Amino acid sequence: MAASSAAAPRATTARPLPRLLYASFEARVAAAAIDALVLFIIAALLIIAGALNILISSDFERVNASGTSINLFWAMVGATPPAFLLYFFAGMAVWGQTAGAAVMRVMIVRSDGRPLGVFGALARVIAMLLYVLLIGLGAVGAYALRDDPALAALALGLSLVVSVAGILWAAVDSHRRTLHDRLAGTIVVQAG
Repeated sequence: MAASSAAAPRATTARPLPRLLYASFEARVAAAAIDALVLFIIAALLIIAGALNILISSDFERVNASGTSINLFWAMVGATPPAFLLYFFAGMAVWGQTAGAAVMRVMIVRSDGRPLGVFGALARVIAMLLYVLLIGLGAVGAYALRDDPALAALALGLSLVVSVAGILWAAVDSHRRTLHDRLAGTIVVQAG
């Protein structure tokens, strides 16, 4: 009898998840504004480093800058978008928040309240890129329809409206989720 009871699976009791307090729309906007400032600083540092390299290479404009220094400048400009993605990915994967979210005391977690982790952060960054894709498609559509200014404006305007609506969705959603939160399965909550 004892042998059969030992083989029976044990009943596990799931711990209830702590009550999550959703971050306010205002806190999310403020965190995004702080993140925009951080991204501006990252871009400025990369571009200034490339420009200083050109300036030093040209002996402070006494001679023409070398081709290598010009290529390095453009490499630094090209490194800006990957640096932005790395900023969001590393912050969310390691701490569950970016610098703006840390200042505003909010953090990103999975919809079930668990930490985001590497794959959750990757899914959220990819979902955030949806806005860039939509605006890019609008710009391509505007270029393709450039012979008719009204249609070109409509293509670009529609992509901007959809992108802004995806972000402003958080103002009316009961869980304060944006479109990229819904796609990635994340929520933004007050940090404890």
